[in-house]
Amino acid sequence: MAKLPISVLIDTYNQERFIEKAVTSVLEQNFPAAEREIIVVDDGSTDRTPEIVQRFEPNLRYIRKENGGQASAFNVGIPECQGQIIAFLDGDDYWLPGKLSRVADVLAKNSAVGFVGHAIKEFLPDGQERISAPAKDEKFRIQSFESARHFRLRKSYLGTSRMTMRAEIARYHGLSASSCSGSESNTDGASYSGKVVLN
Repeated sequence: MAKLPISVLIDTYNQERFIEKAVTSVLEQNFPAAEREIIVVDDGSTDRTPEIVQRFEPNLRYIRKENGGQASAFNVGIPECQGQIIAFLDGDDYWLPGKLSRVADVLAKNSAVGFVGHAIKEFLPDGQERISAPAKDEKFRIQSFESARHFRLRKSYLGTSRMTMRAEIARYHGLSASSCSGSESNTDGASYSGKVVLN
């Protein structure tokens, strides 16, 4: 099955300690480089983030903007994305191998699916690891108040670094400041329609 072109959209702000690992984790994905682009939107960093990101050019596009918050960074980046799919990544996170191929396959095989989310592994300050994962794969359609509520209960699997969506959804809705607030940086599911897969 042909791969759907993917835009990887990385937001960053003063993440000099993490941004290199974030970008490298995308470059090392087993997804054809010719079928993906990487866009990094820097939300006005004042540390060494710009210098570190620019070392990766021309393997990515670097966009710098005045500081305005995470949602504003995505709203600058989304119109720049050329792919049919947008995979979001925070500059202080990274992906494990195979992530892009797996989410792209789900979207390519299921034309009605609008979003894909997945489990995360968190590394805690005390050295412990915590995995947040759904008990089972789920598909659901947001077509009522109840289904929107169900979506919101699952939002931890659709935070930015775990969320991949069809580009037309991102372009139509954009991301609001309220949908990217707090440590989870979650999307407000009540405003979206279509199927969601938690994978």
